[in-house]
Amino acid sequence: MTEQVLSVSGLQKYYGAKLILDDVNLGLSRGERAVLVGENGVGKSTLARLILGIDTGERGRVRLAPGNIAAYLPQEAQVDDSLTVGEYVGEQLGQLTSLEDRLRALEMRMAHDDDIAAVLDDYGQVQSQFEQRGGYTLGARREQVFSGLDLSHIGEERKIMSLSGGEKTRVGLAVLLLLAPDLLILDEPTNHLDYAGLAWLEDYLLTYPQALLMITHDRRFINRVATKILDLSAVTRSLTTYHGNYDDYLAARDAQYQQEVDAYHSQINRMKALRAEMKKEAHGHRKAKRPDDGDKWIKFTARQQVARTVSKRVRSARQELQSLEADKLDNPRHVWRIEFVFDPLPLMSMEPVQLRGARLAFGDRTLISGADAILRRGERVALAAPNGCGKTSLLRMITGELAAPNGAVTVMPSARLGYLDQTGESFDESRNVVEVLREISHDSADNILTLLHRSGLFRDAHLARKSVAELSLGQRRKLGIACLIHSRANVLLLDEPTNHLDLLSLEALERALMRFPGAILAATHDRWFIDRIATTVWRLRDGKLVIE
Repeated sequence: MTEQVLSVSGLQKYYGAKLILDDVNLGLSRGERAVLVGENGVGKSTLARLILGIDTGERGRVRLAPGNIAAYLPQEAQVDDSLTVGEYVGEQLGQLTSLEDRLRALEMRMAHDDDIAAVLDDYGQVQSQFEQRGGYTLGARREQVFSGLDLSHIGEERKIMSLSGGEKTRVGLAVLLLLAPDLLILDEPTNHLDYAGLAWLEDYLLTYPQALLMITHDRRFINRVATKILDLSAVTRSLTTYHGNYDDYLAARDAQYQQEVDAYHSQINRMKALRAEMKKEAHGHRKAKRPDDGDKWIKFTARQQVARTVSKRVRSARQELQSLEADKLDNPRHVWRIEFVFDPLPLMSMEPVQLRGARLAFGDRTLISGADAILRRGERVALAAPNGCGKTSLLRMITGELAAPNGAVTVMPSARLGYLDQTGESFDESRNVVEVLREISHDSADNILTLLHRSGLFRDAHLARKSVAELSLGQRRKLGIACLIHSRANVLLLDEPTNHLDLLSLEALERALMRFPGAILAATHDRWFIDRIATTVWRLRDGKLVIE
C-alpha cells in the first residue's frame, strides 16, 4: 500500500467575513503528482500556506505524516540577496547536510563502542532518510539539475542580487529538487523555463519519488506530469478531485457540466408536466361524464370516487412540485463565466508592422542581428526563443520603447498597438483598477465596472477598487487584458500572455484571440497556446529571426 504523506479534512478558512475555503478534503501519497487549479484569487496559495502551517484555518485538520517534511516554491522566489549562490544552496541543503553529519557521528560511535546495538536503530533510520532524499547521489544530481534548469553558467560565487527574477526562481527550484522533501509544493514552476527547461523538468518530475502538489496552468505540462487534478471552486469554495491528466480533466468536467444541464432541463420539464397534470385533472373533474344507469346512489358514489381520485392526484402533484421548487437547480448556462470581448478599431493596413533589418545590441552583446518580417492583418504569430534571446526586446522595439536603428521598424498609421507586459510593472501601483482603466479613456466608473464584470475579469466588485499593489500576479494579468480591451487596440503585442492566468481565463483568452480581427504577435513558451492559436511561428536563433 502506498504511504500517505498528506491528509486534509474538513478545512475551512475565512479572511474577515469572507469565506475562502470550505470543507476542503484531500489526500496525497508518495509518488502522486497533483495539480491544484482554480480561478485567480480563489484561494490556491492560501491552501498551500495552510498545508505548510504558515497559516491556520477556522476548522478542519491538516496532517503531514510523522517525520515527513514539506517545502514550498512560491511564484516569485524569496531569496536573501546578500548571499552568493553557493552560500544559498549550502544553507538550503542544510537538512541533508545535517543528516549526513548525524550519519558520520553514529558511524564514529559504532567504531569506538563495543555495544553497537544501541545505535544501530538510529543509524538505520537516519540512513533511510538520507537515502530517500537522495543524499548519496547529491553530487551527480546537483550537476544534472543545474544543467537541466539552465543554471550551469552561474558560478557559486555570484551574488544572488545579480541574478534576474527568473534565475532566482530557477535556483530556488533547483535547491528544492535536490532537497527532495516528502511533500514538494510548486507554485507556477514553469513560468521562467524555456522549451528545453520545460522538457527537462517534466522528465525529472515523472520519476520524482515523493508527493508533489503543483499550482500551474501550463496545460501541456499538466497533461504530461499530473496523476490527478484538484479543482478549487470559486462557488462552493471546496475541492473536486479528477483522476488523470488535463485531457481526462476536460472530459470529466465537460461530462459533469452536461449532466448538470440535463438535470436542470429534466427538472424544468417535470415541473411543467406537473403543472399541466394539475390543470388537466382539475379541468377533467369538472367536465367528466357521470354514469347514467338511473340509480342516484350509484351516481353519487361514482362522483365521490372520481373526486377523491382527482384530489389525490392533484395533491400528490402539488407536493412533488413544491418539493422541486424548494430544491430548484440553477441553470448551468446562466452561471457567471469569463468571456473576453475585444472590439478593436478598424485596421486598414494589410501589413501593419514591418521589420526591415532590425538590429538590437546591449553594449558588446548583440541580441538581434538583422530581423526581417511582416506582421499581417489576421495573423496570430507566436514568437518563440529560449530565455534571454530578445523576445521581450523585439516587442519593445515595435512599441518604440527601445530605439531601432535606421528606421528598421515601421508601424502603419491605422495600427493602434496594445502591449501586454509580463508582470504588470508598467502600472502605477498606487492607483486602483478603475483609475488605471480611466487613464486609457475617460469612461464612467460604472461603465468600467460593467466591462470588468461582463468580461469575467473580476468576479468581486470590491476588487476593482483595490490598488494595483494589492493585486496578485494573476489579477494584474487580467487588468492588463482589460486595458487591451478598453484601449480598442487592433494590433496586440503580448509578452507571455498565458503566465499567471487560471485555466478558465486561459480558455476565454484563447477563444477571444481566435476571433480577433486585427494582428497578434505573442512572445510565449506555452506549447498548448502555440499549437492551438498560432497561424505562424517566428523563432529567434542566434540573433536571426526564422519564420515557420
